[in-house]
Amino acid sequence: TQSFQNSGITLQWRLAGAEEWNEIENAALLISEKDKVQYTLKGLKPQTAYEYRIRYVEGDNEVTSNLIKFTTEQQTALYNGGFENWWMDGKVAYANAQGTSFWDTSNQGAASFGGSNTTETTAVVHSGSKAAMLVSQYIVIKFAAASLYTGKFGALVGTSGAWLNWGVPFTSRPTALKGYMQYAPKAINRVGTNLPAGTPREGEMDQCGMYCALLSESLVVDNTKMNEFPNFETDSRVIAYGSLPAEQNVHSNNQWKEVNIPLVYRTLTKKPTHLLIVFSASKYGDYFHGGEGSTLYLDDFSLEYGDTPAVQ
Repeated sequence: TQSFQNSGITLQWRLAGAEEWNEIENAALLISEKDKVQYTLKGLKPQTAYEYRIRYVEGDNEVTSNLIKFTTEQQTALYNGGFENWWMDGKVAYANAQGTSFWDTSNQGAASFGGSNTTETTAVVHSGSKAAMLVSQYIVIKFAAASLYTGKFGALVGTSGAWLNWGVPFTSRPTALKGYMQYAPKAINRVGTNLPAGTPREGEMDQCGMYCALLSESLVVDNTKMNEFPNFETDSRVIAYGSLPAEQNVHSNNQWKEVNIPLVYRTLTKKPTHLLIVFSASKYGDYFHGGEGSTLYLDDFSLEYGDTPAVQ
């Protein structure tokens, strides 16, 4: 048994196989009473092999630990975040290249009674040639809030709603969702039932909805059973989550507004399997509640990868 003085401990790291070490001085390390050494390395390259060791020096004596190797994760870009790729299948518009499944919409339900209420636009664009346009509508017998999400439409549940497969395969760990939005809400004229607390009332202005989650599995959602709807603040399948702040989901006066939604992690050890992003022109559209004509424009969305994720 050998006794160590914490002041003699440093951390060394390098690209795997490199000749020279980078050394983190003792003062920068967090060392617990049980000699557990903690430090966050920043600015590392994605998908790159590194190695580190603990070094201890006391007088002329030097001891180093065994090498520990690790490979940084891939930083996966958001597919079609600029919404340049679209294709039509009859009346149904898809925000993907044909043959690709990533984004889906409420269009399959809306198109059964009219046309797509989530489509491309070339008239209101932040950059490139196209953007996404979501327009909430009253179609025959139901209020249809326009939506755009990662996953796949399942099936209609009569005329009451639909069930959806939320999330697409994804294993990276971004720290934020960023992009640009314009929002032109209308006064609420379609009123739902069993509304949650804080829902705007009839005659008040509609609100848009936007959130992002990293999941440990895909979610099957039946929006006719809102009592079974996932609670993203508490659901154990949610690894990280972030949503558009309430003060940003209001009228943007025909101006593009930058969106920055930090992801707050519940754990840094559990790896995600799916990515869920949801946009809606009427935040409470699952309750068939909102304003006819509320319009949300989206463009240039991306996943950001920072050095220090927010942790709950």
